[in-house]
Amino acid sequence: MILAALLPGAALMAQEKAQVPRFHDFADSNNVRSYIGFYHTRFTSGTAKGGHQPRLQANTSAYFGAALNYKWFSIYYALNIPETSVLGGNNKEVKASQLIISHWWNRWGLEGSYQHDRGLVDQDNPGLHLVNTVWQWPDYKYVGINAVYLFNPSRFSYRAAANFARLQAKSGGSWFVMLTPSYQNFSLRKNALDTAVKDTTLYNLIEKDANHVVLLARVGYSYAFSWGEGRWTCTPFFCIGPGAGVYMDEFHTRQQFFPDLGYQGRLTAGYNGDKWYVYLNGFYDMVQEPQKNLGLKTINESASLSVGYRFHSLRRRILHVL
Repeated sequence: MILAALLPGAALMAQEKAQVPRFHDFADSNNVRSYIGFYHTRFTSGTAKGGHQPRLQANTSAYFGAALNYKWFSIYYALNIPETSVLGGNNKEVKASQLIISHWWNRWGLEGSYQHDRGLVDQDNPGLHLVNTVWQWPDYKYVGINAVYLFNPSRFSYRAAANFARLQAKSGGSWFVMLTPSYQNFSLRKNALDTAVKDTTLYNLIEKDANHVVLLARVGYSYAFSWGEGRWTCTPFFCIGPGAGVYMDEFHTRQQFFPDLGYQGRLTAGYNGDKWYVYLNGFYDMVQEPQKNLGLKTINESASLSVGYRFHSLRRRILHVL
């Protein structure tokens, strides 16, 4: 009799536990967020034989910013932190700028990025005491779009994993594909003699105004580890895949088409509360051309810490619009 009485209760508890939703949307959809971080862009070439091999990087720096998301309106503003650039703020002519926009649905995601580097820095002696050669005249531009498709959005939400816009109460993951069309261009802003060695492949690439278009097709998997009904999460994200590119410059007249290989990793971890949230985010992306062709590696890496607060909408509309 006791066993018969307990079984219905156990079945009811199991049913209630099974009905707990995997995702949860917050009652306060508006938020304000502050963040601090850094990003680096580096270029290397693997085909030079002997002599100095340049390891170029943009004059990037650490940054501090804030963001406001209110109903359909969003605004972001960030400032470079003084004296944190590669050159320590000593050369105002060598600058780096970046613009990133993104939007995610349940199954699809779009991420667009634009980067412009005026001048590059050559790390002559890697180590604790760097001796940098400054190339003031190279001009680098990049435009790219990541189109991501999730195969199992019922078990994984990128909006919950990446920026804590939702809460994922249960652990889960999904396979995905990422298509990345991009345009990359090296040029010289003026005819000037730089101090860098001119017999390297990478210098010739810049000198000949090289530019190319690339399409990458990467496959990957992401899994959100969730604890405390989604309050604490850690989400690794990784993808790898081949690509194809075409040179659009005078330097590559015999072989315009070339294969590519790219991989990308991300990691987000933090606390996701009803009002307050905080998370760390790391990012690494590498695209490499074949050694027999040019061997150019383009590496982007970043890390940031974000702290945010959610709040209700105002009772009265702002300017009769928001």
